[in-house]
Amino acid sequence: MKPQFIYGVNYPWSTDGQTVFYGLDFGRNVWGSHLGVTTRRDAIARDFAEMAALGFVVARWFVFCDGRAGIVYDDRSLPAGLDEQFFDDVDAALEIARAAQMQVVFVLFDHHWLFRGIHHAMPDPITGDMLDARLPEGRTRELLSQEGHDALFDHVVVPFVRRYGHDGARADLKECIFAFEFMNEPDFIIDEWERDRSRRVRRAVPFAAFAVAVARFSTLVHACTPALVTLAAARADNLWAWDDDALGLDVLQLHAYPDSPHPGDVDPVVTPARTLDVSREVILGEFRSAAPLDESIEQTLAGGYAGAWPWSFSGTDSYGRLPLEALRRFGARHPHLVNPRFAAAEG
Repeated sequence: MKPQFIYGVNYPWSTDGQTVFYGLDFGRNVWGSHLGVTTRRDAIARDFAEMAALGFVVARWFVFCDGRAGIVYDDRSLPAGLDEQFFDDVDAALEIARAAQMQVVFVLFDHHWLFRGIHHAMPDPITGDMLDARLPEGRTRELLSQEGHDALFDHVVVPFVRRYGHDGARADLKECIFAFEFMNEPDFIIDEWERDRSRRVRRAVPFAAFAVAVARFSTLVHACTPALVTLAAARADNLWAWDDDALGLDVLQLHAYPDSPHPGDVDPVVTPARTLDVSREVILGEFRSAAPLDESIEQTLAGGYAGAWPWSFSGTDSYGRLPLEALRRFGARHPHLVNPRFAAAEG
C-alpha cells in the first residue's frame, strides 16, 4: 500500500551540464549513436544519490519521449521492436534507483510524439544508408490506426511492461517501479480540446481513440505488475475526463505553473484536492511556484494531495535547478515522508 503522501521529483531526462539527453536515456537513437544510462551510469547514480539525500522517494523519468531512441522501426515507419541497448539501460536505471532506495515513475511517451517534423531515421532507397528524416504528422499512426496501435503495443509497450512484471525476466526490479504513465500531458494532442491543442500537432487524436490506448495500457500494467497507472493532465479543466473508471487509472496527476496561467487553470498550492471534483487521488505531478518551495509542498500536503513533485532536478529549462535549502527544510519537518538517506546526509 502506498503512503499517504508521495515525496517525489521530476528527473525527466539526464544532463551532463552541457547536453540535455531528452529522449536519449534509453536505447540507441535515430542518429545511430547510443547515449543511454549504461554509457553514463556513474553520473546518473550520483544524481540519484543526491535526490535520495534531499529526501525524495520517487523520480518521474521520461522514456521514449518523441520516439527518437529505444525503438526499432520497420519500412513503414511503424514500431518493430526495442533495440538491443534498451533493456540494458532500463535495467541499469532501476538498479540505480534501488541502490538509492527510490522508485521510478516511467513516462512512456511525451505529447511531442504527435508533433509535426519530429526526427525519424529512414533508409535511403538506393544506398541503404540511414537518413535523418522528419515526420510531417509526427507518429500519429500508432494511435489513429489499428495497425499502428497494435504495432506500438505488441512490439514496444507489452515487452517493456512484462519484463518488470511478476513473471518477467527482471521481476527482481518490479518493486522499483512506482507507476507507469502512458503519455505526458496529452491535453495538447486531443482533437476535441481545441483550446489546449498545440499548434505543432497537425493531426490530433480523438479522445475516444486515446482512451482505448490508455485503457489497454492500464489493463496490461495491472495484469503484469504491482505498479500503479497514472496520467498527467496539463489543465485542471480536463481532470474530469481522466477520472473515468473505464480508463483504469489508479491516481491522477495535475501539472501547474501558476506563473504562466491559462484559462481554466487553478493554483493547486492554494486549491484543496477535494475541490477538484474527481474521485481519484491527485498528485501534483509537475509544478513550480513563486512561493518558497517548502511552503508550497506543505500547502499541498495540507490540501490533501497524494504527492507533490517539483520540476525539475535536471534543471535544463528556464526554471533552473531546485532550491536545495527549501527541500532540506521540508525533509527536516517530515522525516516520516522522506528517503532514509536524508537523515544520513543531514547527520
